[in-house]
Amino acid sequence: MSSSRIHYAWIVLIVGTIIVFGSLGLARFGYSLLLPSMQSALEIDNSAAGSLATANLVGYLLLALIGGALASRYGPRLIISIGMLVVGVGMLLTGGSQSFWSGMLWRFVTGLGSGASNVPIMALMSAWFSPTIRGFATGIAVSGSSIALILTGPLIPRMLSLFPSNGWRLAWYIFGGVSLLIACAGALLLRNHPKDLDLHVLGGPNNRAKLNQRTLNWGLVYRSRAVWHLGLVYAAFGFSYIIYITFFIRYLVGE
Repeated sequence: MSSSRIHYAWIVLIVGTIIVFGSLGLARFGYSLLLPSMQSALEIDNSAAGSLATANLVGYLLLALIGGALASRYGPRLIISIGMLVVGVGMLLTGGSQSFWSGMLWRFVTGLGSGASNVPIMALMSAWFSPTIRGFATGIAVSGSSIALILTGPLIPRMLSLFPSNGWRLAWYIFGGVSLLIACAGALLLRNHPKDLDLHVLGGPNNRAKLNQRTLNWGLVYRSRAVWHLGLVYAAFGFSYIIYITFFIRYLVGE
C-alpha cells in the first residue's frame, strides 16, 4: 500500500473518539447538565437524583467487567456497535421517563451500553496503534467526552431556556438520536484488526498484533492482582469525580 495514503488506523481513531463522545460525553456527563430540570419535572430530591446516577454507573460497571471478554469473543466492532445502540435507545427512553423508577431503569440501561462500547474501544486502539504511539492515540480517543462537554455546555442551557418544561426531554431525544447515528458509523467504519484490511499496525509491524485474541486466557486476567489493583485505582478516581460532576451544575443553578 502506498505510504502517501492515510492509514486506516486514523479512521478507527476518529470513530473511536466519536464513540467516547456519545457513550460517556452524552450518556454520562449529559445527565449533569439536565439534572436540575429533571429533578423539577420528576419531583425528586438530591438523594433520588444520586440514585439515578448510581443506576447508570452500576450498569456501566457490569458491562465494563465483561466488555473486554465479549469483545475478544465476538469482536470489538460488534460489541461496540450494539453498545452504542443500547446507549441511544436508553437515552431516548430516559427522555420519555414519567417517574423516578422509569428514569432509574433507563439510566441503568444506558450505563450498560456505555460499558459495552467505551471499554472495547480502548482495546481497539491497542490493536491498531503500535506501542510507540498507542498512548497518543488513546489520549485522543478519551478526549471525546471532553469534546461533548465543550459542545453541550453552551447549547443545553439555551435549549432549556427556550423549552423550560420539556427541554430536558428534547435534549435526551437529541442525545439518543446522535448516539444511534454513532452506532451506525461504528458498524460501518470500525474494523477489529489491521489484518482485516491487510495492513500492519500504525507505527510498524507488531508481532503481538498477529495473535488470535481468542486464545487469551481471561481466567488469568480476572485473577491478576495487577489488573485488580489498576481497577481499584480507577474506581477511586471515578468515585472522586463522579459525585462532583453529577451535582456541580445543580449547585451552580441553586446559587
